[in-house]
Amino acid sequence: MNDAIIQFCSTCKELAGFYCNGCNKIFCQPHADEHRQSLYEQFDWLAVDHDDLVQKLNQTSTIMQRKHPSRRIIDKWEEESIEQIRQTANEARHALMDVFKLHLSQLREKLKLLTDDLNQIYENQEKTFDERNIKQWATDLRNIKQDFLTTPAFTVRIHGNKPVVMPIIKIQPERTYLTPTTPSQKPAGLISIKSSQTTNPFEALFHSTQSQKPIDHPPSSPLQKDDRFHSKSNHVKILDYGQLIIHDSTNEDASILGLNEYSHGAHRLFFRIERLPVNEWIFFGIMSKHGTFSQKAHTDTSAHGWTGYNNVYIHGKSMPVLNGYLSNMQVNDFVELTIDCDRETLHLWHSRQMYKNKLPIDRRTCPFPWQFLISCHNANASVRLLPLSIGSIIKLEQDKLNQKMKIKEIEFPKRKDSLTVQQKSSSAEII
Repeated sequence: MNDAIIQFCSTCKELAGFYCNGCNKIFCQPHADEHRQSLYEQFDWLAVDHDDLVQKLNQTSTIMQRKHPSRRIIDKWEEESIEQIRQTANEARHALMDVFKLHLSQLREKLKLLTDDLNQIYENQEKTFDERNIKQWATDLRNIKQDFLTTPAFTVRIHGNKPVVMPIIKIQPERTYLTPTTPSQKPAGLISIKSSQTTNPFEALFHSTQSQKPIDHPPSSPLQKDDRFHSKSNHVKILDYGQLIIHDSTNEDASILGLNEYSHGAHRLFFRIERLPVNEWIFFGIMSKHGTFSQKAHTDTSAHGWTGYNNVYIHGKSMPVLNGYLSNMQVNDFVELTIDCDRETLHLWHSRQMYKNKLPIDRRTCPFPWQFLISCHNANASVRLLPLSIGSIIKLEQDKLNQKMKIKEIEFPKRKDSLTVQQKSSSAEII
């Protein structure tokens, strides 16, 4: 006799009969319908964003070509090459002028010899000469005049008679732009719901708006508005004027702090995950300036944020799957971290989610000022901090989603003697 396999809904723990191959979860009938509706909403948004992106690409293709950093590389090479050619041609002209001067100098020397012979006759009437002398002097004068009137011939050799040896310029796409191989498809999940990979609608905007590296203002400069990676532990390096971090080839914990200190107002920071091994993690959050910074800074008592394996960190302690948080971040995802000092809250969103995660900050354990904190563990993981110029454009596109976007909120009870976490869901709010 076979025992029946009893399955429970991953959301409400009631008896369930629907399995989704996309997220590998089991649902009861009500939550299966809710899950299906969520997928339809994501699909509808994807279709709208697809049409919007097609329009933007058609409008900005010429601008992208003209303003792309690679175009500046080619233009700079052209200017430098033309300048080098001009310099070489000027040197050749000067060399040619020297040859002309030498030729005229030789003619003057021959003419001087003839002049001396003729002057001797003028000055000394007793000096005798005859027809032979007249004939010789006439021949010498004719030869000098012929040399003067005839353009001298020179041989100019330019690299084997070729105008110039030109290098070959090739445009090699970065690995990010290469077409990925088609992944193997799973069978349809939740009976009639197919699993799919949501595209990243902000990726094209990032590449179309990427510009030159920012001016590296000193920290005290009033012109500085962008934050940047500043303090770091071992096993990680900071590049590109503090905009890029790269983990070394080991699998060791590493942490990086931002430069700016936050005590007032709300501040949006945009990141882009440029390299991340599959199913691995990066911590996005904050810590107090008064906390202890180390390789494992995300475990400091002042640290708050989100990381891999569906973990939320509060007071440096891991709380898995708190309020349904899922850390499904991937390479090329854009991550928004909002530090709201006035409301004492922290928000996290990435570009494939239809909701934001909200986390309250207890100032008893995380006093002002705050700094953003990134921690990573895996070899060669890489994160870029985007300048405000690019982040503002991504925000404009993100604002289109605010009517549909949900806030997954975690709140502390209003009691001074308790740090128990309560969960709450709400609709979108202005941050």
